[in-house]
Amino acid sequence: MKKVIILLVIFMSLFTPLEISIFLKNHTSFLTGFITEAFAQTSIKAEVDKTIVTTDDIITYKLIITSSEKNIPEPQLPKFTGFKIISSAQSSTVSFIKGNVKTIVVYAFVLIPTDKGTFKIEPSSIKIKNETYSTGTLEIEVKQGKVKPKAEPEQKPPQPEETQPETEEQPQITL
Repeated sequence: MKKVIILLVIFMSLFTPLEISIFLKNHTSFLTGFITEAFAQTSIKAEVDKTIVTTDDIITYKLIITSSEKNIPEPQLPKFTGFKIISSAQSSTVSFIKGNVKTIVVYAFVLIPTDKGTFKIEPSSIKIKNETYSTGTLEIEVKQGKVKPKAEPEQKPPQPEETQPETEEQPQITL
C-alpha cells in the first residue's frame, strides 16, 4: 500500500495536471490492471454456528476464503481435536466484474463432539502468492448431553437345536 502511494506521488510530481489527464484518458486499462494488482485482496474467516453445545449436539464449522485470485490453493485445515467429522462439503464461486476476479470458496464441516470439556479449533491457513493468511482460534464448550438409555441386548428368537438326522440301518444287499 505504501509503495502504491509513493508511486502515485512520484507520478504526480513529474507531470502537469494536463499531462496526467491525457495519460489517464489513454491508459485507463493499464491503471485499472495496476490498481487491481496493487490492491489484490485475500481474506480467510472461520466460524461455527454454536460455541456452547452438549455431547448430543452437532456443530457446523465453515471456512470462507475470499480472494481476487482466480485459483485458490487448498487450505491447511485444523485437526478438530475433540470432534469427529460426520460430513463435509465444498463450494466455490468465481465472478468477473469489469475485468476483476472475485473468488469465494467455502468449506463446511459437520462435527459431533467426542467428549465433554472446552476444546480449541486451531487456526486454518492458506498461502497465496507467498503470503500466508490465517484464521483465529475458535473455542467450543461441550457439556454433557442427556444420558441415553442403554440399548437392550437384541434377543434372538430361540432356535431349534440342531439335530443330526437319524441314521437308519442301511439294508444289506447280499448277492
